[in-house]
Amino acid sequence: MINIIVSVINMEKIIQFGEGNFLRAFAEEYIQELGEKVVVCQPRKNDKIINKLKTQNCEYDIIKRGRLNGKVINERVHITCVSRAINSVTEQKNIEELFCSKDLEYVISNTTEAGITFCDKDNEGDYTNISFPGKIAYLLNKRQKSNCKPLIFLPAELIENNGPELKSCVLCYGELWGYGKDFSDYVEKNHFCSTLVDRIVTGHIDGDEDPCSVACEPYRNLVIEADEYAESKLPKRDTITYTKSLQRYRERKVKILNGGHTSTVLAALMDRHDIVRDTVQDEAYDKFMSQCFGEIRQTIDMDENELTDFINAVKERFDNPYIDHKLSDISLNSVAKFKTRVLPSILEYKKVKGEYPKRLMFSFAALIAFYSHCGTLRNYTVRDDEKVTDFFTNKDNIVERALANTEFWGTDLSTDKIFVSEISAMYNDISEHKIRKAIETVINE
Repeated sequence: MINIIVSVINMEKIIQFGEGNFLRAFAEEYIQELGEKVVVCQPRKNDKIINKLKTQNCEYDIIKRGRLNGKVINERVHITCVSRAINSVTEQKNIEELFCSKDLEYVISNTTEAGITFCDKDNEGDYTNISFPGKIAYLLNKRQKSNCKPLIFLPAELIENNGPELKSCVLCYGELWGYGKDFSDYVEKNHFCSTLVDRIVTGHIDGDEDPCSVACEPYRNLVIEADEYAESKLPKRDTITYTKSLQRYRERKVKILNGGHTSTVLAALMDRHDIVRDTVQDEAYDKFMSQCFGEIRQTIDMDENELTDFINAVKERFDNPYIDHKLSDISLNSVAKFKTRVLPSILEYKKVKGEYPKRLMFSFAALIAFYSHCGTLRNYTVRDDEKVTDFFTNKDNIVERALANTEFWGTDLSTDKIFVSEISAMYNDISEHKIRKAIETVINE
C-alpha cells in the first residue's frame, strides 16, 4: 500500500495555490483533459474549501451552462484530477516535500489581484502569514538547496505582467531574507509566464447536491506569454494561445469584453433594463452594442478574423440564458471603469480616423446623464465613491465640468472644444427626449 501511495505522489507534476471557484472551474478542466494530476492548497488561512474537498476525495463537478458556437450548453463535468488537497496551515511540511519533488514541473496560482505583493514586514519563519510570493521564495529556496530543476509558473492573477511581477516579488524576498546570489541565480532559471485568463465563473449553485460544485460558462480562453522552453512544455489546445506579448490580447479583452459592458450598461439601466441578457435581446441596444464594437475594433491592431471571432463570442456570452448578470453590479464605479475601458478607444479612434466615434461618445454622454440622473426612465442609486457621486449633484455646466475633471480621466478633456460640443449635444438630447429616444436616434444616424 505504501508503494502505491508513493507512486501516486510521484506522478504529481502540478501544484496549485488557489482553491477558489475560478481555478477549480478553469484550470482543473484543462488538467483533466491532459490526463495529469494536480495538488491543490490554499494560499491563505481560510481552509473551508480545502476541508470540503478532503471529505469527498477531492472530486467535484463543474457545471457548464451558456451558449457556445450557437448551441445552448448545460452539462456537468466530473473532476477527478485533484490527487490531494493540502491544508497550508496544518500541513506545511507536505507542501515543502512536494515542492522539493523532482517530479514537480508546474506551479499554478490565483491569489486575487492583491495576492502578488511584497511586504518587507513578512517573517520567513511565519509561513502561514506571509504573502504568496513570500511563500514561493521560501519554497524555491528549499528547492534550490535540494538541487531540483527549475519550474514553470503560470500565475492567473488579473494584473498586468503577472509572471514578471511574481518573479520580482520573489527576488525581493530573497534579498530581504538574505538568501544570496545562488538563490537569485536559481530564480532566474525558472520560467515565470504571464497569462490572461477568461471565463465567467458564477460559483456554487444554491441547493446543488455537490457541496464543492462550481458553475461557469462553457466559453474559456487562455493566453500565455512564454519563452520557447516553457511553450514546448505546455499543452496545445484551440482555446490556448501562445504569444511573445500579451498586450494586444489584454487590449482586446479590456476594450471589447469589458468595454462592451461599460459602454452600454448605464444607458440600459436608465432605460429600465436589469440584466445583460435582456439588454442584448433588445433590438436597439443590440444594434448600439454592435456599432460600439465596430468603432472599438478600429483601435486594435489585430487580425480582422480574430477580432470578429472574439466579438461574436462576447455577444454570445452576453446572451447566456443561465446567468442573470445584473447591470447594477456592472455599473459599480463606472467613472473609473470608463477611463480604462472606453476612453482609450475614443481617443485612439480620433487619432486613426480624424473624428470622434459617435456611439462611444454617446456612451460618454450617457455616463454623465446617469450620474446626474438626467433623462432617465426610472429611479436608481449610483454606486460609486461618495466624492464622485457628490460631484454630479451640481448640474450647472455639468458636461464641461465633468470633462475637465482630471481626477476622473487623468487629463483635462474640456480643452478640445469639439469634444465638449459633441458630448454636450448628446447629453442635451438625452435630457430633452429621454434615454430611449436618444439611443434610437444615435443608432440610426
